[in-house]
Amino acid sequence: MEAHLAGAAWVLPLAMALLVIAGALVLARLLLGPTGPDRVVAIDALTLLGVSAVALGAVIARERVFLDVAVVLSLLAFLGTVAFTPLFRRGPEDSVEDEETV
Repeated sequence: MEAHLAGAAWVLPLAMALLVIAGALVLARLLLGPTGPDRVVAIDALTLLGVSAVALGAVIARERVFLDVAVVLSLLAFLGTVAFTPLFRRGPEDSVEDEETV
């Protein structure tokens, strides 16, 4: 993969550093999240950052195969997020009672 990016000498390391900072912030939300859905969203955001890091690594290494890895990782992240939905689904009797008391 031949890609000549203008400013790649400073843009790509900056993008990787920003991904690391974002990962640290999302990891803090994962550990400190007060509710379960907060933690699920944090896990989803971490996988999104992982996909972004793999795609950025593909650009840096100039290897197209890493883009396939990013696609597979994003599909697995989607399935993982969908797998958490039954944990937080509310039944019809729960939603009516909660809305009346609030």
